[in-house]
Amino acid sequence: MPEFTAPGIGRQSSKVVIDMETGENSNGVLYSLGGFSGGISLFMENGKIVYEYNMMLIERYTGETKEALSAGRHKVEVITKILTPKPLSAATVTITVDGKEQAVINVGRTVPAAFTASESFNVGIDLGSPVSRRYFDKAPFKFEGKIHTVKVDLI
Repeated sequence: MPEFTAPGIGRQSSKVVIDMETGENSNGVLYSLGGFSGGISLFMENGKIVYEYNMMLIERYTGETKEALSAGRHKVEVITKILTPKPLSAATVTITVDGKEQAVINVGRTVPAAFTASESFNVGIDLGSPVSRRYFDKAPFKFEGKIHTVKVDLI
C-alpha cells in the first residue's frame, strides 16, 4: 500500500505482531515501509531477525536478534515507543520472539512525517527501492517462509 495510506510506524508509537513460519536460516523481508532514501525494514538474514530504521540516509539504526530462529511457527512483536511528542524525537524499538525479548534498538531521531512520497508499505517483500543496504543486491528480498498475519496497532 502507498506509504501515505499506511500506518505511521516510523513516526508514531506502535506495536506490530507477526505470526509466521520459518525454515532453518531463512532470509527475506517481513515488512518494510519507505525506501532507500528513508524507511523501516524488519527482515531475516541467515535466520536472525534484523530491524533497520533508515533516517533519511542521514543515520541508520539497526539491531538484530542474538540467535537465529528455529524452524517452525513464531510470534514476533516489534514495539516502538516514541519518547517525546516533539518532531524528530528519539525512540526505543523492542523485538520479542515468542514472548521473550531478543533485541532493543535505540533510534536517535525519527521522521516527523512520511519517509517518502513515492514508496510503499510491504509485507513479505520490499518492493520499490530497498530500505536496507544489507539486502540491496538481493532486492526485492522475498521472505522464504510463510507469513500468516501482520497486525499493526498505533499506541
